Amino acid sequence: MSHPNVDTAESLALPGLSAERRAAARDAWAAFWSSRAIVWGAGMAAVLIFGWASETSARLDPLYTTLPYTDSFANLLVAPAARFDAAWYLAIANHGYEVGGRAAFFPVFPGLVRVGGELVGSPLIAGILISSGCGLAGLYFLHRLVALDFGLERARTVVWLAAWFPGALVISAVYSESLFLLVSVGAIYAARLDRWQLAGMLGAVAAATRSGGVIVIVPLLIIYWYRYRRIRPDILWLLVGVPAGLFAYVAYLGLSTGDPTSVFSAQAAWQRSFVPLGGIALGLWSAVQGLVELVVPGIARSPAANTHGVPTQLIDLRDIAMLGFLVGGIWLCVEASRRLNPAYVAYAVCGLALPLSVPAGGFPLMSLPRFEFVIFPLWIALALWAHERQRVRQVLWVFGTLLAICSSLFSVWALAP
Repeated sequence: MSHPNVDTAESLALPGLSAERRAAARDAWAAFWSSRAIVWGAGMAAVLIFGWASETSARLDPLYTTLPYTDSFANLLVAPAARFDAAWYLAIANHGYEVGGRAAFFPVFPGLVRVGGELVGSPLIAGILISSGCGLAGLYFLHRLVALDFGLERARTVVWLAAWFPGALVISAVYSESLFLLVSVGAIYAARLDRWQLAGMLGAVAAATRSGGVIVIVPLLIIYWYRYRRIRPDILWLLVGVPAGLFAYVAYLGLSTGDPTSVFSAQAAWQRSFVPLGGIALGLWSAVQGLVELVVPGIARSPAANTHGVPTQLIDLRDIAMLGFLVGGIWLCVEASRRLNPAYVAYAVCGLALPLSVPAGGFPLMSLPRFEFVIFPLWIALALWAHERQRVRQVLWVFGTLLAICSSLFSVWALAP
């Protein structure tokens, strides 16, 4: 399979690297920059055409951390990278966890943004650089990991699918997904190479990077068991090391805020509650309501429903689209069970089940594409399926179109990823 514009990345294939590493660097770079061209092109065009929702930006970013420049063109340039949760990460980087709801955002990424902001003079620019660097590195190591089992051609397809997936718009934004992709893939790659100390340390960073990150221990333990079929002392790097990242964050919150449990209670601030797999039924119901509302306005939703200035029709389409992402995620889990090893299958199922078990009130499938993006076994399964049916280019066209749409809505404050 050949991809468009891959040759433009050939200059990054350093002569000192092996052929496999050169291929990984070339493919990761090509997939990254081409997808970022879509994100920035669509996002900036949308802002120029429609402006941005000032009501939403003032409500979600009262400190104006995502609009820090007096020059409107400078704010336009950063628009595709600084919306919604980016404001919270920047607020934490600047002021810490002084507001209870901020505890839902784990500390490694905003900590790096704070340090980077002091070095470059702007936390926003630092966040974009950190996310972009981690996103590129994450795609590189994803390529290396997939190549272990499926070869370079399938690895290339996986990184292109991952980079062009609509939820991947955040790998160049001030979000933690790029960092999590890097450390989670790195941990599993280290485990595949029997480097358990490194796997445990990277797993600890993953557990302290985002909520639910601790589930990376599931594939690590399965890989360990299938490797040795017995317990050895080095398993402690996984059993102790990975949860240590979460425990360290809990201890930090206890020392800095006096409430170590706020990491768990903070989800209520986002109207999320624990309902095992409840997101499936609630997401289906929201999609049905949206469909009915599109056909007969005013029937399925209350006229008093608070959409914060977002057109009701867009909310309806959003809920229908989220159901599509849900169905796609479940289908890819099934495909993974047919094609991948038990460690990857378990990671895919756990990774999807977690957000579906903590639905948000009024928007049960909120941020589902972003959560799906970091579940890399989904993209391995999709790549294998697409190659078997010779549908790789068609899937990329669909992903690219959806990526442009989501980037446009994100940049104008109309839809959180």
